[in-house]
Amino acid sequence: MVSEAPSGATVCAVIGDPVEHSVSPAMHTAGYRSLGLKYYFGRLRVTSSELARSMAAVRSLTIRGVSVTLPHKVAVMQYLDEIDPVAQQIGAVNTIVNTSGHLKGYNTDWEGAMRSVEEVASIAGKTVVMIGAGGAARGVGYGFLQRLAGRLIILNRSEEKAKALAGELGAQWGGLDQLERSLGQADILFQTTSVGMHPDILETIVPQEFLHPGLVVVEAVFNPLETRLIREAKAAGCKVSLGYRMLLYQGVRQFELYTGVEKAPVEAMDKALVETLKNR
Repeated sequence: MVSEAPSGATVCAVIGDPVEHSVSPAMHTAGYRSLGLKYYFGRLRVTSSELARSMAAVRSLTIRGVSVTLPHKVAVMQYLDEIDPVAQQIGAVNTIVNTSGHLKGYNTDWEGAMRSVEEVASIAGKTVVMIGAGGAARGVGYGFLQRLAGRLIILNRSEEKAKALAGELGAQWGGLDQLERSLGQADILFQTTSVGMHPDILETIVPQEFLHPGLVVVEAVFNPLETRLIREAKAAGCKVSLGYRMLLYQGVRQFELYTGVEKAPVEAMDKALVETLKNR
């Protein structure tokens, strides 16, 4: 991958398994071009057994930034020199900055999630229902607490997982059988699971009759651009935020960390991301 970079370019990459379909390169590259930065962003497939060796290579090859995707967001933490306190609290790293061989881990997923919500709604004092209790939900839940949500209700197929995460976050919890009652009280619904993702685009956890005007519906799934949940939420008169917005804003913050630029070129990155997703 490094050999593909133009001579003298600062190299960044996304690592994961699989990683072939990652849209991060298109988004970051558009940002570099917009600002005339001599950076290169590549993909690096890394299996779990290769992770330790790959992180050593990041140091020796002076790869500036690493975007970490599944399944490495937790395992990679043991190979870092420093972890941002927020990432430590969330328990996952999706961003690594290499400064002269010193690797520091950050979590920008939660910031991306909150910015995607704040485009369409204020959070402070609101009642939030979050579906899911996996890795994505951990960062999203942390974000809602940081933004002073009045009440956070975590609903999940596995009630034990919902209970465990709720215990860490100081939230309420329950099974999906409580969805109708909880949504009746909610201002914001954040769907953090993979339900509705391509190719299972007709799936949804939330029956349309549970949705109501005034509810803000936020999706984490970005392929397809509009999930069944988003389409039905629009039809029910809800405000919505598409899943790719969370992906965009976590990448925007990564861009700023990798380059030192104070404000990433959001419009250029947004356009490239949407075009890439539409052409899939």
